[in-house]
Amino acid sequence: MHAIDAVASRFRPIWLCVLLAPACTGPTFTHVPAKENAAMTPSLADASAPIESAQLISRVLKLIDSVHGAADLAPDDIERQTGLPVRIHSADRTEYGASGRLSADWAYSLASVSYRQGQPPSRLDFDFIDARTDRAQPADTAAICALDLDGYRRALSNQGFEQTALAEHAPDPGFGFRGIEPLSFVRGKVEVSLRTYDDRDPAQGRACVAGVRISA
Repeated sequence: MHAIDAVASRFRPIWLCVLLAPACTGPTFTHVPAKENAAMTPSLADASAPIESAQLISRVLKLIDSVHGAADLAPDDIERQTGLPVRIHSADRTEYGASGRLSADWAYSLASVSYRQGQPPSRLDFDFIDARTDRAQPADTAAICALDLDGYRRALSNQGFEQTALAEHAPDPGFGFRGIEPLSFVRGKVEVSLRTYDDRDPAQGRACVAGVRISA
């Protein structure tokens, strides 16, 4: 299993597994640890209509630019900034998310994450999900690479974020990674971490972003 699959399986909500059975070949949990209480629901209706990746990335970057604290991660703010329909999955409105298809091979998810049951989310996880049945070979990343890592770096810099080594800044305790260290960008109380597809080292050429963590 590729490292990005290992990371995605850790955060993958159950509702996405219902939508994309092939993408859930790893372990699936019937509950979420209290420190990482991700949004979930079993309904297929939670999947939004397909969207082009360039448009989706633009909307996510707009959302990032609007975040200055945890309050800006609320469902209404996400809908206002991205135009994506956000589904609420808990009575206390601490579990919510959006999902959909990019192509036959790729899907996306945007999910709230809390570090304690019932606690308001302080993080959003945005992921491109490899939805192929056979993932023995790396996927064609054209569908998710409308903006590559360098493009994200420039966009975040234009929004006032500064790149920082994780060792120099307290990392998100729930992110977790293996292989190439995620790139971290900080603006005030907000931290954005980027993970490349297949843990590609940016020093080795063009890298596509497969995971974004927005912490506030």
